[in-house]
Amino acid sequence: MKILIAKHIGFCPGVKRAYTMAIEAFDKNPQPVYLLGELVHNHQAVKMLVEKGARLEDEVERIPDKITVVTRSHGLERKTRKKLLDKGITIVDTTCPRVRKVQSLAGELEKKGYTMIILGDPNHAEIKALISELSSKPLVLGKNSTDWGKKLNALPENKPLAVIEQTTFPQQQYLDFCRLLKEKNRTNRCLIYNTLCPETEHRQNELNSYLQTGKIDIVIILGGKHSSNTRGLYLVAKDQAPRTIWIEDPNEVEKSWFQPNQTILIVSGASTPDCAVKELVEKIQ
Repeated sequence: MKILIAKHIGFCPGVKRAYTMAIEAFDKNPQPVYLLGELVHNHQAVKMLVEKGARLEDEVERIPDKITVVTRSHGLERKTRKKLLDKGITIVDTTCPRVRKVQSLAGELEKKGYTMIILGDPNHAEIKALISELSSKPLVLGKNSTDWGKKLNALPENKPLAVIEQTTFPQQQYLDFCRLLKEKNRTNRCLIYNTLCPETEHRQNELNSYLQTGKIDIVIILGGKHSSNTRGLYLVAKDQAPRTIWIEDPNEVEKSWFQPNQTILIVSGASTPDCAVKELVEKIQ
């Protein structure tokens, strides 16, 4: 077998930054440090932090007062921040700078009178944090594109629109929505911003380049099943690769998946540790 490993693997810069900030918080505090939800969408990465002494908690109410809390890299809702501060908690905010940049952009566009359209999962922490920064309720369009047209038609035609996207939204769906805007003749008074994280875009484009060679027999995607950017990689691969397998843990690999003389491509989500990719390669070998 031939094993190919994508160039863009392991932690993206935003995840590396969040992970480093979390480690520094543990080193500086003699008291227990809490993680408010999963720092990143990868069980292995979070497990590595818990093994270093972090305590994982999803509810602010269950966290002791006057303690240090590391918040997730996807962003922090305003109401959650207030709850933490009311408890005298020291906040280590690891929000990715690219996520924060999108929040600022959305706020500026709203102040200028634009009706906001957000492409993203309404239940994702990044989108919840983004919405909390806005004064009015935006139109959030998820990955199910079947209702996009109906919801778009419900918006007043005389109001200017501004489109932004979740930083880990699948690139193909962003392009699909842009085409829909043209079909509906809604581009005249509409600003469209491609706020997809460059790292996410690089990984999707690199995967596309490999698949277009026609030489890949199996694509193995390593990353959390609740990771949006990893799902984007899966969507890119599943329609082009002869076989696409998405796993969270290298231990899921089975010998029966492979045949002699196959070419296998390994790609990973942006919150998957380098060590997990290395372990996956060793398992396959």
